Amino acid sequence: MSESLLITAALVLMGISVFVSVIPFVPGPLLVWAVGLGFALLNDFERLTYLAFGVMTVFMLVGSTSDYWLPALGFKIKGGSCLTSLGSIAGGIVGTFFIPVPLFGTVIGMVLGALAVELMRAGDLRSALGVGRTTFELYLIGVAFEFTTSLIIAAVFVLSLWQTG
Repeated sequence: MSESLLITAALVLMGISVFVSVIPFVPGPLLVWAVGLGFALLNDFERLTYLAFGVMTVFMLVGSTSDYWLPALGFKIKGGSCLTSLGSIAGGIVGTFFIPVPLFGTVIGMVLGALAVELMRAGDLRSALGVGRTTFELYLIGVAFEFTTSLIIAAVFVLSLWQTG
Protein backbone atom coordinates (compact mmCIF):
# COMPACT_ATOMS: atom_id res chain seq x y z
CA MET A 1 0.00 0.00 0.00
CA SER A 2 1.41 3.37 -0.93
CA GLU A 3 2.17 5.89 1.78
CA SER A 4 -0.20 8.51 0.39
CA LEU A 5 -3.07 6.00 0.35
CA LEU A 6 -2.24 4.97 3.91
CA ILE A 7 -2.19 8.61 5.06
CA THR A 8 -5.50 9.29 3.31
CA ALA A 9 -7.12 6.23 4.90
CA ALA A 10 -5.81 7.20 8.34
CA LEU A 11 -7.09 10.78 8.02
CA VAL A 12 -10.53 9.65 6.86
CA LEU A 13 -10.81 7.12 9.69
CA MET A 14 -9.63 9.73 12.20
CA GLY A 15 -12.20 12.22 10.89
CA ILE A 16 -14.98 9.67 11.31
CA SER A 17 -13.71 8.79 14.78
CA VAL A 18 -13.68 12.45 15.84
CA PHE A 19 -17.31 12.87 14.81
CA VAL A 20 -18.54 9.67 16.49
CA SER A 21 -16.88 10.80 19.71
CA VAL A 22 -20.08 12.74 20.51
CA ILE A 23 -22.07 9.47 20.80
CA PRO A 24 -22.36 8.28 24.41
CA PHE A 25 -20.25 5.28 25.36
CA VAL A 26 -18.26 5.49 22.10
CA PRO A 27 -14.62 6.09 23.05
CA GLY A 28 -13.79 8.67 20.38
CA PRO A 29 -10.30 9.52 21.68
CA LEU A 30 -9.45 5.82 21.84
CA LEU A 31 -10.63 5.29 18.25
CA VAL A 32 -8.61 8.23 16.92
CA TRP A 33 -5.57 7.00 18.85
CA ALA A 34 -6.04 3.44 17.54
CA VAL A 35 -6.03 4.72 13.95
CA GLY A 36 -2.77 6.56 14.70
CA LEU A 37 -1.29 3.42 16.26
CA GLY A 38 -2.31 1.31 13.27
CA PHE A 39 -0.75 3.84 10.90
CA ALA A 40 2.45 3.95 12.96
CA LEU A 41 2.76 0.16 13.05
CA LEU A 42 2.18 -0.13 9.30
CA ASN A 43 4.68 2.65 8.69
CA ASP A 44 7.26 1.49 11.30
CA PHE A 45 6.92 4.81 13.18
CA GLU A 46 8.63 6.64 10.32
CA ARG A 47 6.02 9.38 9.94
CA LEU A 48 4.46 9.29 13.41
CA THR A 49 7.27 9.96 15.86
CA TYR A 50 7.49 8.28 19.24
CA LEU A 51 7.12 11.67 20.91
CA ALA A 52 3.95 12.46 18.96
CA PHE A 53 2.59 9.01 19.75
CA GLY A 54 3.34 9.57 23.45
CA VAL A 55 1.47 12.89 23.40
CA MET A 56 -1.43 11.22 21.58
CA THR A 57 -1.47 8.49 24.24
CA VAL A 58 -1.68 11.00 27.11
CA PHE A 59 -4.62 12.80 25.46
CA MET A 60 -6.28 9.47 24.70
CA LEU A 61 -6.07 8.39 28.34
CA VAL A 62 -7.42 11.70 29.65
CA GLY A 63 -10.18 11.93 27.04
CA SER A 64 -11.26 8.29 27.20
CA THR A 65 -11.59 8.27 30.97
CA SER A 66 -13.41 11.61 31.23
CA ASP A 67 -16.79 9.83 31.41
CA TYR A 68 -15.69 8.53 34.81
CA TRP A 69 -13.74 11.33 36.47
CA LEU A 70 -15.56 14.37 35.05
CA PRO A 71 -18.99 13.60 36.56
CA ALA A 72 -17.44 12.71 39.91
CA LEU A 73 -15.46 15.94 39.93
CA GLY A 74 -18.42 17.99 38.76
CA PHE A 75 -20.81 16.53 41.30
CA LYS A 76 -18.29 17.13 44.07
CA ILE A 77 -17.89 20.79 43.07
CA LYS A 78 -21.69 21.23 42.94
CA GLY A 79 -22.17 19.53 46.33
CA GLY A 80 -23.34 16.16 45.04
CA SER A 81 -22.03 12.78 46.08
CA CYS A 82 -20.09 9.93 44.54
CA LEU A 83 -23.29 7.87 44.71
CA THR A 84 -24.99 10.46 42.54
CA SER A 85 -22.26 10.02 39.96
CA LEU A 86 -22.70 6.25 40.04
CA GLY A 87 -26.47 6.70 39.71
CA SER A 88 -25.89 8.86 36.66
CA ILE A 89 -23.64 6.25 35.03
CA ALA A 90 -26.07 3.41 35.82
CA GLY A 91 -29.01 5.47 34.58
CA GLY A 92 -27.16 6.24 31.37
CA ILE A 93 -26.54 2.57 30.72
CA VAL A 94 -30.15 1.64 31.48
CA GLY A 95 -31.43 4.55 29.38
CA THR A 96 -29.28 3.51 26.44
CA PHE A 97 -30.87 0.07 26.33
CA PHE A 98 -34.43 0.72 27.51
CA ILE A 99 -35.31 4.12 26.04
CA PRO A 100 -35.34 3.45 22.30
CA VAL A 101 -34.38 6.95 21.22
CA PRO A 102 -30.69 7.05 20.24
CA LEU A 103 -28.58 9.47 22.26
CA PHE A 104 -31.60 10.92 24.09
CA GLY A 105 -32.22 7.64 25.92
CA THR A 106 -28.73 7.79 27.37
CA VAL A 107 -29.04 11.41 28.44
CA ILE A 108 -32.51 10.92 29.90
CA GLY A 109 -31.30 7.83 31.77
CA MET A 110 -28.28 9.71 33.17
CA VAL A 111 -30.42 12.58 34.42
CA LEU A 112 -33.08 10.30 35.90
CA GLY A 113 -30.46 8.06 37.53
CA ALA A 114 -28.74 11.00 39.21
CA LEU A 115 -32.08 12.55 40.18
CA ALA A 116 -33.33 9.29 41.74
CA VAL A 117 -30.16 8.70 43.76
CA GLU A 118 -30.07 12.30 44.98
CA LEU A 119 -33.76 12.17 45.90
CA MET A 120 -33.16 8.99 47.93
CA ARG A 121 -29.99 10.41 49.48
CA ALA A 122 -31.13 13.93 50.36
CA GLY A 123 -34.91 13.57 50.23
CA ASP A 124 -35.25 17.06 48.76
CA LEU A 125 -36.89 17.46 45.35
CA ARG A 126 -35.38 20.89 44.72
CA SER A 127 -31.88 19.57 45.41
CA ALA A 128 -32.53 16.51 43.23
CA LEU A 129 -33.73 18.69 40.33
CA GLY A 130 -30.56 20.78 40.67
CA VAL A 131 -28.48 17.61 40.46
CA GLY A 132 -30.45 16.56 37.37
CA ARG A 133 -29.58 19.88 35.73
CA THR A 134 -25.95 19.46 36.78
CA THR A 135 -25.93 15.97 35.25
CA PHE A 136 -27.10 17.34 31.91
CA GLU A 137 -24.53 20.16 32.04
CA LEU A 138 -21.75 17.69 32.85
CA TYR A 139 -22.85 15.48 29.97
CA LEU A 140 -22.54 18.40 27.56
CA ILE A 141 -19.15 19.32 29.00
CA GLY A 142 -18.03 15.69 28.69
CA VAL A 143 -19.08 15.47 25.05
CA ALA A 144 -17.25 18.70 24.29
CA PHE A 145 -14.18 17.43 26.18
CA GLU A 146 -14.06 14.10 24.32
CA PHE A 147 -14.60 15.83 20.99
CA THR A 148 -11.81 18.31 21.77
CA THR A 149 -9.35 15.64 22.91
CA SER A 150 -10.16 13.63 19.77
CA LEU A 151 -9.41 16.70 17.66
CA ILE A 152 -6.15 17.28 19.55
CA ILE A 153 -5.04 13.69 18.97
CA ALA A 154 -5.77 14.04 15.25
CA ALA A 155 -3.94 17.40 15.16
CA VAL A 156 -0.85 15.88 16.81
CA PHE A 157 -0.96 13.12 14.19
CA VAL A 158 -1.17 15.65 11.34
CA LEU A 159 1.60 17.76 12.87
CA SER A 160 3.86 14.71 13.08
CA LEU A 161 3.12 13.89 9.43
CA TRP A 162 3.89 17.46 8.44
CA GLN A 163 7.17 17.56 10.39
CA THR A 164 8.42 14.23 9.07
CA GLY A 165 7.28 14.79 5.47
